[in-house]
Amino acid sequence: DSLQGRSSGTEFALKAANYIAAQWEEIGITPWDGNSYFKPFSGGRFNNLIGVIKGNHPTLKDEYIVVGAHYDHLGTKLKDNGEMVVYPGADDNASGTAVITELGRKLLEIQTTLSRSVILVAFDAEETGLNGSGNFVYNPPFPIEQIKLMFSVDMVGWYKTSGYVKYEGSGTIRNGESLLRSPLLIPEGLVVKTQNFEKSVFTATDTQEFAQHRIPTLAVTTGLKSPYHKPGDKAELIDYDGMTLITEHLTNVVHAFSADEEYVASGKFAAKHGHPSVFNFGITASFGSNHHHYTKGALDGKTAGAYGIGLSATINMHLLAIRPELHYNYIMAKHPDGKLTTHNLTVPLNIVLQSPRSSPVGLDVFVGPYYSYHFGGCLDSSSLDFTNLYRQDEMGINFGFEFRFAVIRIGVTSRHEYTNLSRTTNQDGAYIRNRSVFTTLSYVF
Repeated sequence: DSLQGRSSGTEFALKAANYIAAQWEEIGITPWDGNSYFKPFSGGRFNNLIGVIKGNHPTLKDEYIVVGAHYDHLGTKLKDNGEMVVYPGADDNASGTAVITELGRKLLEIQTTLSRSVILVAFDAEETGLNGSGNFVYNPPFPIEQIKLMFSVDMVGWYKTSGYVKYEGSGTIRNGESLLRSPLLIPEGLVVKTQNFEKSVFTATDTQEFAQHRIPTLAVTTGLKSPYHKPGDKAELIDYDGMTLITEHLTNVVHAFSADEEYVASGKFAAKHGHPSVFNFGITASFGSNHHHYTKGALDGKTAGAYGIGLSATINMHLLAIRPELHYNYIMAKHPDGKLTTHNLTVPLNIVLQSPRSSPVGLDVFVGPYYSYHFGGCLDSSSLDFTNLYRQDEMGINFGFEFRFAVIRIGVTSRHEYTNLSRTTNQDGAYIRNRSVFTTLSYVF
């Protein structure tokens, strides 16, 4: 409580930074510039702390593994009654800061066996938008191309409740999963899980800027089991035995990556980090409206609801993509004789113009033909007569746009039928054709 929640830019965050620096100095970690661990940014308002443990291989010592943890938290909040509430941030992220400090101690004990060098970073201003890690990447203390791997240790204090420690990003490294889960590296009593890529679009950690610069990353966490961003995230709730096991495993893993002369990045990254893969797949839910367009006359039919679920596969070619899709749609429309409904299997084939996918946020615009097969339908309570009155096949144009937020796409799709749904005309000589508009929500794998 004396550090008032370590809000970045405050005297209390500076006290926390001085404490970390004192610990690192006592351990014997070398400051990044030989003099001070501090690397201020934003006009000196914030401070990253950077230490180095040099490797010993003739060439690999000039390659780096970054292990970082943010030390800032949310600070305090003043309630309506004037009471000040402190957000301690024991798990988020004093736990990660403690682990990388103890990691430094353990790595110094085996420094003579390190090949690649290790950079320890205590990031500031993570809670205000990953600013500390962003400053590190855009103003690197060492050539960014020499950084081969980055770990973010963020919220590792609730192992007993979680039941495991997870390494998210094993797919960014060739054979990453087999090394991370090697029985030779896992201390007794620790359960290790791996995940190929970070998936959550609602949370982020300091891996983000590194991944967007095509550096393989591993997010190390016991998850969101603690009182996340709440005043109850206190030190007495931390599982220190679990943190000890996690530190031991992380030491073994960092040492193994340091010594691995055959270490290779996979070239793959999470969708939330601007996944550049050639293929990806998605699922889509859609809802909207449909009405009947009359081929003659001034008026169209009245709208009714339209719903659907579907699958998509995207073949990416930089700014262009081809996206075949398969949807089930249930569409309705007001008809002079009642409400007309159909069950449809729809296959659009879209050409997509997309903003650069190196950014996780962007805009896609698409257009293409579609084919629908009506496998059932009713006019009020009577089944549709697909032999004499209505056609089961429908073809037309599918077009729209989507906003892309990492693995989530939100957009609007319109479908205009250019064949006739009705086999016969009405008294005005008009055929009817479907016109649909959907709001879509998609998740991309």
